[in-house]
Amino acid sequence: MSQAFSYTAEYLLDKTYFEECFDQSVSTQTHPKQYLKTAIFVIIGLGILLLNNLSQLPISNKETYYLGYFFIGLGVVEWLSIRFKRTWWLWRQMMSKAAGDTVTLVIDDTGIHSQSTHVNQQVLWTDVYRITQTEAGFLIALQKSITYLSKRCLDAASIEFIASKQG
Repeated sequence: MSQAFSYTAEYLLDKTYFEECFDQSVSTQTHPKQYLKTAIFVIIGLGILLLNNLSQLPISNKETYYLGYFFIGLGVVEWLSIRFKRTWWLWRQMMSKAAGDTVTLVIDDTGIHSQSTHVNQQVLWTDVYRITQTEAGFLIALQKSITYLSKRCLDAASIEFIASKQG
């Protein structure tokens, strides 16, 4: 009978950790389909402005004029979020209440448990669909989501243990 495995470590949710998470888990390729929402917002905004200028309806007033520019502004913000995807994502993570927290990581025979002030996440090995090893960590695919686990807080035995769960 093999001995039960258990590993505990702590790490900080800082900017370098979030940068590593993004670089290892998010595809930076842009596709024209990503700009669909941007185009829809701009078209709606232009449509409202054109309708406001061309029609003499009682609905045409100052508020609808501003509404058109609001939708165009949403389109610009959406375009910026695609164009500067990494910066946008890092900014959102650094503004979150979890930024700066210390996370306690426990890896054992049942799964991976991460706990901090604002997050309590349990990933059971039975729920894991696929584990992909990257140069700096592991992408752990579940039924409907993917979790990233950095190797920076793991020792050789825990890396080997997680890699053994792949097969």
